[in-house]
Amino acid sequence: MAAKDYHICCALFNAYIAKTSKQDKNRMLNDRREITDEEILTLFDWYLDKFLDGEDEGGFAFDSGIHEGKMVKVTLVDKEETVEKNEKE
Repeated sequence: MAAKDYHICCALFNAYIAKTSKQDKNRMLNDRREITDEEILTLFDWYLDKFLDGEDEGGFAFDSGIHEGKMVKVTLVDKEETVEKNEKE
């Protein structure tokens, strides 16, 4: 089984790294592992570092999938300022 046989598959409540059926690419086989929230957030953090490149604002676009042609815009703010602002409201 080569790495190319594995894909990220999104299910109702979880995401998996799974081997998919050769006949039906949308069907996961039993050879799979759930992707944890920590792994997803670590990947998102890596993307922020890559696309913000030292700036406080930036984003990245989706090239495929259901959000193709849309962009994620991110603005970094200090956590303490955000908590204080939310407490005042």
